[in-house]
Amino acid sequence: MPTRLLNAFERWRSHRDSKSLPWYEHSYFVLDMETTGLDPKNHQVVSLGWVLVEQGSIQLDTAQHLLLDSAQIDDVSVGIHMITDRDVLEQGRRHASVLRYLRQIMKDKVLVVHYSPLELGFLKSLWQTQPMPALAFDWIDTMQIEVQRRARAQEVIAEGGFRLPACRERYGLPDYQGHDALTDAMATAELLLAQTAHYNHHDPSLQELIKLGGGRMRLSSTEK
Repeated sequence: MPTRLLNAFERWRSHRDSKSLPWYEHSYFVLDMETTGLDPKNHQVVSLGWVLVEQGSIQLDTAQHLLLDSAQIDDVSVGIHMITDRDVLEQGRRHASVLRYLRQIMKDKVLVVHYSPLELGFLKSLWQTQPMPALAFDWIDTMQIEVQRRARAQEVIAEGGFRLPACRERYGLPDYQGHDALTDAMATAELLLAQTAHYNHHDPSLQELIKLGGGRMRLSSTEK
């Protein structure tokens, strides 16, 4: 087998084997985005908030909340995320530099979101706005983990019961009054810790969490 292929195989096998380790032996990038709507093809990302989880603990000093200078704010979206044109003008960061920064932080980490169809869709759309190197990563969805856990327990959950505040309430976590991207990223990180602490009387592996609600994704600026 050629050396390049052999090295690639070894990297793949090492990555596969690492997933069997307890979840807290991995690094997690917990992300939330505020957007102008719910359709990644027609709406924009306004701001991003994130925090890291290392060794099973939220690292508060890693928390970031960045606005994009390319965001187009209208009256409808202001009512959703309370970010104005003036906020974007005064605090907005260059789109390309934010993406480069984001890619650097995400490397070798597991992405955590709440409601992956929306978050992954906007992340993919955002990536394609700039010439960016490809990035592959594992991801988990705290909403989908909750859906699967409640289904296995045969619990009936009312409509809206898998939204972030409702999921947190089941674990005794408080509701945050303000809801911006960073607040929701922190809330998602806390939910992840609560879910793992209540996981069938043992610490789950990353693979177990992915099976409940996750997968692997590759971002590329050339994909359409």
